[in-house]
Amino acid sequence: MSNNEAPAARLEGLEDENDTEVFDVGMFESGTVGSGFHIKNNPKDLYQRPDIIQRTGHGVDIRCTLIDVVHGAMSADSDYWATILVLQFRFDPQKRARRVAEATIELCFGASDANKNLPEIDAISFDGNYSFLSSKQSETITKGCDGNIGASYGADLGASIKWEKTVVRETADATTICGGKLVVDNMPPNRIAKWTLLENKTLRTGVPASIRVAVRIKRLDEAIFTCLPRLQCKADKWTTLKTFFGGVPEDDPVLLKPELKPTNKLMAYDTEELGSVDLQMLSDVTFTTMILDAQK
Repeated sequence: MSNNEAPAARLEGLEDENDTEVFDVGMFESGTVGSGFHIKNNPKDLYQRPDIIQRTGHGVDIRCTLIDVVHGAMSADSDYWATILVLQFRFDPQKRARRVAEATIELCFGASDANKNLPEIDAISFDGNYSFLSSKQSETITKGCDGNIGASYGADLGASIKWEKTVVRETADATTICGGKLVVDNMPPNRIAKWTLLENKTLRTGVPASIRVAVRIKRLDEAIFTCLPRLQCKADKWTTLKTFFGGVPEDDPVLLKPELKPTNKLMAYDTEELGSVDLQMLSDVTFTTMILDAQK
């Protein structure tokens, strides 16, 4: 194969399930070889890059942005340092009827140096099961069969029977978000924050267009630590992977430096009492943004 020839598409991990296809946005790039579509750290500005993930080319643009990073202490009398991160994930369809039916978000935290203490996830927003955009519908199911009975020995006698059973039931469905904390390699402490987004299968409206999540990290020192994002999506069958060529490294881990000042975009944080911040108040879910006064 010549140097100018693109390698054969290698869609590892691709699965078909009904009308959906699975793709891992952390493992592929869109475009030709060398386009480098994964996000790398800027050597001139290594720490806390705002653009975590950017993926296009599936009929759906997928982005993750770091909104707020605040370093401080769990409380004034605590022995632990703390960090709060707020991230926003966006799933923007670029064509009609395109959607992401399911998304799994993972943030894995680690030490930048093997000799340093591991950070621990203290709390996350959307911890547990949450539902939105609920719907109900009635279903009628009819089951039955036909049969014949008759006399033997050629007697001209017979009868037909028919049995039917009708069941009317009401089914409920909703878009759901399920979050939790996990360990790495079966070894504490909890270092993975995970959220699973599932669409309302009845309405097929896709996952929310935007979700904002928050994480609080508990630390034993002021050393630089890392956050490695991973995002896996299941899309409708029309949202294809036709422009993917080869595998590329995952996005660079986000380097978090406790010496940096708080960003304070969503609120003014008390850096001496980060343990008392309500993470759910920093979070948000948006299905679409309506412009009510567009006509002028």
